[in-house]
Amino acid sequence: MKSERVNKMSAPIPPFQTVTKTIIKSKQIYAPVGPYSQAILANNSTLYISGVLGLDKEAQVVCGGVEAQTRQALENLERVLEAGGASLESVVKTTILLVDMNDFRCVNQVYAEYFKKYAPARATYQVAKLPLGAAVEIEAIALSGKLVVSEIGPCPCTRA
Repeated sequence: MKSERVNKMSAPIPPFQTVTKTIIKSKQIYAPVGPYSQAILANNSTLYISGVLGLDKEAQVVCGGVEAQTRQALENLERVLEAGGASLESVVKTTILLVDMNDFRCVNQVYAEYFKKYAPARATYQVAKLPLGAAVEIEAIALSGKLVVSEIGPCPCTRA
């Protein structure tokens, strides 16, 4: 019997799936303070929001310390989410950057006002410095589109 070789180079190439990358801009907050987009919507479903600071529309740090900056950062985050067809409820992950980890409790209190139920997964880090002398920066990943939220207990796959 003769074996038959298949030339991989001549095999048909599968068509590439079209993917979309949409640049999201909210005119309701300050313009980016560097070469980045406020957010990117991937495939019309996942929204990646760049870190937002507690800045007013003129890109000035708001007065009132870390509490006021956190509140303004979350307001700015909410405006970008809306521009991308999302909401605070649709946020699945946030990352908080703090200049001083001693501000953790204060930031948590303000954060809890915005994420009342079904808070997203989150990480918080202390960093040496943030842009423009800010005390806090918050980035997020959210779902864009019609949202359905469900809640389950332990993973069903662990049940015997």
